Amino acid sequence: MALRRRRRTRRRLRVLAAAAAVVVLSVGIRGVVLTGGGEGDVATTPTATPPTETQRPRSGPVGQVWPRAVFTVPTENASGDTRLPLTGVSATQILLLSLPAQKSPLLEMYDSTTGQTRVLAELPSSQKHMGPIVAADGANIVWSVGGRSSAEIWTIPLTGGEPTAVTGLSGERADLEALSVNGGQVIWSERSGDVWRAPLTGGGAPERIPFGNGLHLLRWPWAGDVPGGPDTSDRSQTEIVDLTLDTRVPITVPDGVKGLRCGPHWCSGRDAKGVFVQRISGGEVHRGLDGFGHPKALSMAPILNRFVVLKNGVYDAETGVTATIPARASWLSIGTSAEPSTVVYWEGRSGTYEVLNLAAVPSAQ
Repeated sequence: MALRRRRRTRRRLRVLAAAAAVVVLSVGIRGVVLTGGGEGDVATTPTATPPTETQRPRSGPVGQVWPRAVFTVPTENASGDTRLPLTGVSATQILLLSLPAQKSPLLEMYDSTTGQTRVLAELPSSQKHMGPIVAADGANIVWSVGGRSSAEIWTIPLTGGEPTAVTGLSGERADLEALSVNGGQVIWSERSGDVWRAPLTGGGAPERIPFGNGLHLLRWPWAGDVPGGPDTSDRSQTEIVDLTLDTRVPITVPDGVKGLRCGPHWCSGRDAKGVFVQRISGGEVHRGLDGFGHPKALSMAPILNRFVVLKNGVYDAETGVTATIPARASWLSIGTSAEPSTVVYWEGRSGTYEVLNLAAVPSAQ
């Protein structure tokens, strides 16, 4: 999901947009240490405390605010194939997707410490007309390919290897919107609602998660009553649900708010005053934010329950600081995901992306 900030470098943007249109990516992180996660993921019941508002957040260049989380990645591999950053799997590693013109996509791992990339797998499927929806945890990668009438789910170890088919889906069950992997199982939600799971070993029939009826997966084990975004919908989320325990926490939606989307602690939304961040209780409101999207800010849950992508950078709800991207960059993009990607990237020097890996941002002090 890219946002153009100025009209220059149109050709490069068209190439990037064409590549992004090939795929719809969903990358979930579970079972790895993501230091940017802020508070532990335990939702708390809202209390009736009056909201307090903070204006004009502090800001600084992203390379100064989070110097260890920013690095450069080539836009093409050695064969000249376009690359797209997906998400961070550790503080120094991110997943990439390379898009050969005449072959299936290649899943790659980039190491920011060494500057090296290795191919993990070619993503096979009988559904050649659609790109993959990809997810990873600390041990495995899963992906789904297909359309709204049929889909396949595959897996490989995070270290790479031979892809293994997990399950096939057809009819209304095939219209996936989010995908995650955890503890030897793949979890997904349908665009119409309902959360499902199946064993990675294959052969087991998919089953509905009992507490997931009508819900949309955000990042395992969390789900909500509306999709996590990013999207253009004005619908607001009213609850956050822990699918492991059926713990349901209501969300305070102030009057006049549109597109409120939440994790276990923080929400992002918009109203007549503009884009804002609040606690799920409706308290501690942060304003003065220039939302990501055009002509209106997109609706999306905070990344790692902490970070909100803006037109010119990323806002950290835990510290109240905005990390801004360089003014020379003509566009900014989020790793295209059906759950919040931990990668934000923008135009770098010739032939490169500059990448912010939010999984590498230190915990708030």
